[in-house]
Amino acid sequence: MTKWLLMTLFPLAAQAQMGLLTGAMQDSGTGGGRCVAAYRSAWIPQNNSVAAIWHMDGTVGAVANSSDLPSGFTGGPTLTATMAGSNLSYANSSVTALKQMITGNGNASDIIKTTNTTDLADLPALTVSMWVNMAFPSGNNQRLFYKSDDNSSRGYFFVFRTDGSLDFRKVHSSSNMERQSCPLSSAYWASKTWHHLVVTWDGTSNYTGLKYYLDGTEVVHTGSDPRLTGTCTNQALYGGYATGANGGGGFNQDTGYPFILFGKPASTGSNPNSNSLTGSMDEVVIWNKALTGAEVTTLYKHQKCN
Repeated sequence: MTKWLLMTLFPLAAQAQMGLLTGAMQDSGTGGGRCVAAYRSAWIPQNNSVAAIWHMDGTVGAVANSSDLPSGFTGGPTLTATMAGSNLSYANSSVTALKQMITGNGNASDIIKTTNTTDLADLPALTVSMWVNMAFPSGNNQRLFYKSDDNSSRGYFFVFRTDGSLDFRKVHSSSNMERQSCPLSSAYWASKTWHHLVVTWDGTSNYTGLKYYLDGTEVVHTGSDPRLTGTCTNQALYGGYATGANGGGGFNQDTGYPFILFGKPASTGSNPNSNSLTGSMDEVVIWNKALTGAEVTTLYKHQKCN
């Protein structure tokens, strides 16, 4: 009866956005997987605080130089491709509901960045959610996103290190705020095609306000966890993480620097010490606040890929 009333009262477009047609709101995240695209005004946690959504959808083939990747909601920031070659491409996602994804081969000069440097500038806090399909890093750290002045005095960046740790840094004027996760297990990483990565920062200079989530729950060393290697000697000192350092000297405005995915432009040299992403990325969502652990779990369950 309830479902009949909903079908009667709401038009089909509204039902699709609410998740009634996609099954998004009924997806427990415990069965065979699906991915559901993020809708800013429907089930997505803290939807009023969403600052950006990019679905990474486009015509299969090379990403064209100077082409735009539209926002996932009206008025949201777009991304612009800056291409030295044809090393970024659209491909059909293996998850049908997600349509396309963008794949890169590690070319540093091919990037996608916010069209305006004022987009996502000086956020009071931050959550970044993304789905990635990539190999476990070997040889070089992999850069996942970047908005900074070459790690000098402003901005932030996030890398997946070859030791298996996740590493986000909020750049301060004298010393960075950072926290590294305990090493992830390469076997666990290889057991899934797609992984859901989330980093949250509460806006303070205290490293305890920075958290990482992998496939729905926080990556903290609390004993037996198949996602971790099981060896993390410093976790007792840093709340279940490998390292932590509070920021010093305050942080400056990052208005003049775009938010960047995949590559690293000429204006960012050796810092941070990471290579451009090799692999695929999809459904990037950014909030201007830190989501709670329960909200991240909700997000994962509704977008579960496998």
